[in-house]
Amino acid sequence: MRVVGYAAAVCLALASAAVAQQNVSTAEELDTVMKKASAFRQVDKAIQSNNAADAKAQLAIVKQAVQESQSFWITHKKDDAVKLNKESLAKLDALEKVLSAGSLDVAAATAAFKEAGGSCRACHSQYRAEDANNAYVLKPGTVAGISE
Repeated sequence: MRVVGYAAAVCLALASAAVAQQNVSTAEELDTVMKKASAFRQVDKAIQSNNAADAKAQLAIVKQAVQESQSFWITHKKDDAVKLNKESLAKLDALEKVLSAGSLDVAAATAAFKEAGGSCRACHSQYRAEDANNAYVLKPGTVAGISE
């Protein structure tokens, strides 16, 4: 039974690594990946409902999306965006630590959520714009050779 448990854990880890290595190189792929990050709103709702488990589940989706988006910025040699991406991941990690502490401290989690949100906004203000449907898209002209 122990071997089956280890085998399942290894398979899950390998599958997670494969997903995390998805190469995002087009504006359309970036938009698709970043739409997953809209789960960030659900993180706050779960925090305010004092539900750490739901907050962590939604946060995992957000972190995965931000990690996947990093390859776009690397491919297009946008060092400032890579830096902003890494800062966002660090803030999301900090939020995850708060959510993983024994009992949920709603005030601390809310503060960490706001810190993470500010980091996300820094990148969005530089590289993202809202389209006619109020959906975020790559801001035109911010990445050479790519038009939205």
